[in-house]
Amino acid sequence: DSHLFNLSSEKLKLNIRVTLIHQDILQFQFPNKQRYKIVGNIPYHLSTQIIKKVVFESHASDIYLIVEEGFYKRTLDIHRTLGLLLHTQVSIQQLLKLPAECFHPKPKVNSVLIKLTRHTTDVPDKYWKLYTYFVSKWVNREYRQLFTKNQFHQAMKHA
Repeated sequence: DSHLFNLSSEKLKLNIRVTLIHQDILQFQFPNKQRYKIVGNIPYHLSTQIIKKVVFESHASDIYLIVEEGFYKRTLDIHRTLGLLLHTQVSIQQLLKLPAECFHPKPKVNSVLIKLTRHTTDVPDKYWKLYTYFVSKWVNREYRQLFTKNQFHQAMKHA
């Protein structure tokens, strides 16, 4: 939104700690060496793509996003691929509930302001591809691509 960007730029022009960037985040190359935080009100239909980009491609210590409330709940669901992948990198918390009336034009859904705080990863880089493969197959119940029939039955006996 160019109008909102211009208003924000004017209000924050004297704040040397804030850099506003008016660009497609999916095309943006995040800096590697400096410390930064990400703040954004993202298009709801791009929420999954954007959250993956900012979590897995940036080095931001904290990420503040306004997202659709249902999407926020899906990020917490460890029975979904996205939730299992995100929680290895960040903790996610709701900071504020934003009713639809807070926006113009008014959306059909409620929104929330969330904070994603980076933590030490649970999965080392060298195992990341294997982990994502495993999670994808597990969530989609493609057990036969992960285990032999006998291995699966033995594991289920102990579950």
